[in-house]
Amino acid sequence: MTVHLKPQREGPVLHGHPWVFSGAVASVDGPQEPPRDAPLAEVVAADGRRLGAGWWSPRSQIRVRLLAGPGEAVDRRFFAGRLAAAVRLRDAVLPAGTTGYRLVNAEGDGLPGWTVDRFGDLLVSQVTAAGLEATRGEAYAALADAFPGCAIVQSNATAARRPEGLVADGEEAIAGEAPEEVDFTECGLVFRAEPGGQKTGFYCDQRDNRRLAETLAAGRSVLDLFAHAGAFGLYALRGGAERVVHVESSPRLHDLGRTCYAANPELDAERVEWVKANVFEELRHRQERYGMIVCDPPPLARRQKDVERAARAYKDLNRLAFQHLEPGGMLLTFSCSGAVDAKLFRQVLFAAAVEAKVRVRLLKPLDAAPDHPVAITHPQGEYLKGWWCEVVG
Repeated sequence: MTVHLKPQREGPVLHGHPWVFSGAVASVDGPQEPPRDAPLAEVVAADGRRLGAGWWSPRSQIRVRLLAGPGEAVDRRFFAGRLAAAVRLRDAVLPAGTTGYRLVNAEGDGLPGWTVDRFGDLLVSQVTAAGLEATRGEAYAALADAFPGCAIVQSNATAARRPEGLVADGEEAIAGEAPEEVDFTECGLVFRAEPGGQKTGFYCDQRDNRRLAETLAAGRSVLDLFAHAGAFGLYALRGGAERVVHVESSPRLHDLGRTCYAANPELDAERVEWVKANVFEELRHRQERYGMIVCDPPPLARRQKDVERAARAYKDLNRLAFQHLEPGGMLLTFSCSGAVDAKLFRQVLFAAAVEAKVRVRLLKPLDAAPDHPVAITHPQGEYLKGWWCEVVG
């Protein structure tokens, strides 16, 4: 099928943006629902120039996700080339002692709609484009060729599949036998991923920020909010933290976190406390102050209409965090809401500091680890943003 753009709407595509929005489309030649064996749409400018091809999605505001140049075949060889480039990047940027990482980062690796995390000999894939789902056999064949002997599982439990008309629940075994849990290492620490859990089973994007927490933790009491399985706390304890308090509402994640501590017996787990609570409520009644707080909530704004409400929640959360820091205390605070941009998040922190009546210095902006590359033409891929802050009085 062919997607014709409106006059003067080809600029973003020519500059490398991988998305064609519905408002740029003038007409479509071919069925609105393309056959499963032909999920690609060719994009053509109003003057007839062929611009490229990508996954066609009639249900989404993103009508085409571009991944190939004009006339380029999207087959096993194509996927093999993109995967080889992705592997070269990871070989260059991953720290020693790390067997868990993001292998494919969608548009950042030229493969829109596809993310793959590796945990040792297990590859956990998420497919969020209907076109890729239709031709995933070629993609997985290339992945299996690149990683012989690895099990491959597709995790479908992501809301991003729904706008594409895809089932958003459960897991599928693609190759080999996929375990319910798998151990892996990150910078020499042992962790456990749950392929059927949140995201692909672990948050690889925070690795460098966890390493930062380790360098700051010596002699400090640490409060880890929205702790998940306690990865920030493990790094902090290895860095010499006097005490680590994890606040997490899920009992299952408490158990997973204790398993991770047990897998690292060189760390003194007697200095670790787990609190089952809602973070907002816990901060409102907790009186203790800390030398460092990590605040890494789940997405609070999944859509643009949620941004105003999410901004208020981020402000309240960070106001409470600032009030629980000692003078000289450090806050590592994050937003993974794609709809909340970096400028707004900084404004939220300013308002939180004013309401907390504390003086705050912003020391460094924080983002995802480099195995989560972002195409310079695709700012929407830059979902994780954060700040390293110091309360000075």
